[in-house]
Amino acid sequence: MIAEKPRAAAKIAEALEARNKINIDGVSVWIGKIREKDVVIAPTAGHLYTLHTNERGFPVFNYSWGPRWIYEKNSKHLEKFYKALKKLFPSAEYYVNACDYDVEGSVIGYNIISNLGDVGRAYRVKFSTLTREEISRAFSSLQPLDWSNIESGLARHILDWIWGINVSRALMSIYEKLFEERLILSAGRVQSPTLLELLRRYLERETFVPEPMFTVSVRVRYGDREYSVTNVFEPFKKLDSATELVKSLEEAGRLIIGNVEERVLDLEPPPPFNLTQLQLESARLFRLSPAETLKIAEELYLESLISYPRTNSEKIPPSIDNTRILKNLTSLPELGVYASELLRRKLLSPREGLNEDPAHPAIHPTGYMPTKNLGKEKAALYELIVRRYLASFYPSARVEEVIYTLEEPRAKCLFKLVGRKIVSQEWLKVYRYRKIDVIEVPTLRLGEELKISSVRLVKLYTHPPQLHTKASILKWMEASGIGTEATRAQIIETLFERRYVRGRRIAVTNLGLRVAHVLSTLFRDITEVELTREFERKLREIALGRVSRKEIIDEAISKLSNELEEVKKSLSSCRRSELKVRFGLSTGFQCSICGSDAVGREGGLTLCYPHLRAYQNLVKAYDVWKARNSIDFDDYVETLLKLYITGRFVKDVIKYLMNRVK
Repeated sequence: MIAEKPRAAAKIAEALEARNKINIDGVSVWIGKIREKDVVIAPTAGHLYTLHTNERGFPVFNYSWGPRWIYEKNSKHLEKFYKALKKLFPSAEYYVNACDYDVEGSVIGYNIISNLGDVGRAYRVKFSTLTREEISRAFSSLQPLDWSNIESGLARHILDWIWGINVSRALMSIYEKLFEERLILSAGRVQSPTLLELLRRYLERETFVPEPMFTVSVRVRYGDREYSVTNVFEPFKKLDSATELVKSLEEAGRLIIGNVEERVLDLEPPPPFNLTQLQLESARLFRLSPAETLKIAEELYLESLISYPRTNSEKIPPSIDNTRILKNLTSLPELGVYASELLRRKLLSPREGLNEDPAHPAIHPTGYMPTKNLGKEKAALYELIVRRYLASFYPSARVEEVIYTLEEPRAKCLFKLVGRKIVSQEWLKVYRYRKIDVIEVPTLRLGEELKISSVRLVKLYTHPPQLHTKASILKWMEASGIGTEATRAQIIETLFERRYVRGRRIAVTNLGLRVAHVLSTLFRDITEVELTREFERKLREIALGRVSRKEIIDEAISKLSNELEEVKKSLSSCRRSELKVRFGLSTGFQCSICGSDAVGREGGLTLCYPHLRAYQNLVKAYDVWKARNSIDFDDYVETLLKLYITGRFVKDVIKYLMNRVK
């Protein structure tokens, strides 16, 4: 029996009462009996095999599987697992892949069995928690190998390998010729469109020029209290329009209740977590990166405290004994009272979300209690998962709102005063991470007047999009349909490791700018998100048995070959300066502002791409500012320098222009 990790092997051995622990080449294995048969439970440590080639250069489409510890740096620790398994396999009657039941686990076990044993004598075992009960049930009904997962997983690995090795090698060759610097660079089927999205957002933010708008802030008095009202109209683009409204409201001195709306809102409880939602919520609450959240969740899984975390499901199937889990959770400090309440009220059916995963249910507590101090972050994540699970059983919370629409007939503008109270807490009391603001307002009647206590003219500015965070780019990847819940976090971390990006609010480095520009210029057709999404769809088709692995790989090779041959031809036939011009990386001049390669000329300046875009945005936005606020150019740029929302590259341009005038 092959377990994916040593700790998983130990849990399986404990559940199957395989108590005889021995050491083979530094690897702990367990020996026991099941139905009078001798059983050996042996671990690997993730993927033991990897794709490799002996061919240099690009394109290269010949590959084979080999031991990772031979072909990959930093994988020497896998040698002992390889040697231990190689000693055990020859004497086995049959083999069981007991790795995690997902595409990766299926590939890990298949590669070990096919290289060291015989897949004709192999079985698969499926479990979603490392609890004694589920492991015992799983091993009592062994299944055939899950060929749909194996084929889909092998296709994904091969597809990513041929994509990554070819584009990465081409990228390094181009980069060295263009910039006379040899670096280890990488590009990938999912990694590249993700970098391009980060660059798109980064440039949008850092070349942003805010535009002015105008509105009013109104407060009203009722009795001895003041209340702020909400504007039910868009900000004005002209200062005069906002000034006229201020004057009109001051003259009127009161607002009239023109409409009263009362409504009851039923807020449904959230479903249990899938991995992406757990990563997003963990980032919001604890500022943990997606990779950190996954690592902690996997530790909780290996300690039998939660179910398998690499799942897309938001559903808990009827086969899971929620009553037993809730009974066990009653012993938890603070949270046990909610489990007891659910049992008492016989609320035993959790709410389900839309997402399904045929391999695993939504992430949920197993009912096993922590046997040691979990530490701050692990305890926080465990509590979050338990609270979400408990919340999913409760009825909807009920909130009452009253919305008063206030008007001043001559001004022809509407305002709102909203009151809110929670009538029934239900799931809100356990899932404390969702806050509903309670707003007290007086009871008012239609036609009643409220005195205006203050009117203030307010100058606003349009805002740029926020820079991506690790959580928001993860959300974008899921929405775009690229990557999987198991791989997205690591792809994001790879972009940081390659020094393409940096910061909690993700900025693209100069290296990242260069790499992204090369990728989007030379490999446009194979780095667009649409193509990556299409291959993700086809990989799912393999799992459903609708297309073959060979069809997908052949199609990918065909698409890559044309692009790679064109790049190779350009590298051999063009000088460095010609390549820069050809790829739109340079005009042969340096940026007047930062000294990097200039791609265009504006206003007598030679500018790199970010500063060119910033200059163009600066000039274009000035027409808007003049029309809205009658401002001269010097005041315009001085105002922009003071605003934190003005893009960094725009401020570079302004400072350069000011210094040049001096």
